[in-house]
Amino acid sequence: MNTREFVSYYKKLRKEQDEIVEYEEAREEIEEIFNLIAEVIAMDEEVKFRNRGIFSLLKRKKRRIGSPTSKEVREIVPKKTIKFVQSKILEIN
Repeated sequence: MNTREFVSYYKKLRKEQDEIVEYEEAREEIEEIFNLIAEVIAMDEEVKFRNRGIFSLLKRKKRRIGSPTSKEVREIVPKKTIKFVQSKILEIN
């Protein structure tokens, strides 16, 4: 499921609850949720949703790579990414 399909599905669910939502408004609401999760992860480095999974901050180390064309050894800078680990028992309501 890509972003467009996800937003359309969210919009359909809201319509079933008798709330009419435009596509852009639904997309903005979803973006706000993901931004909120990202902010909390930046503060606490982990967000747990019971029976759903864990969002955590993954810190990658710097690495050395060799360019296949120029045979030059370069370093990739360290970076932080968000990782999601699904719960072993995923409850879907």
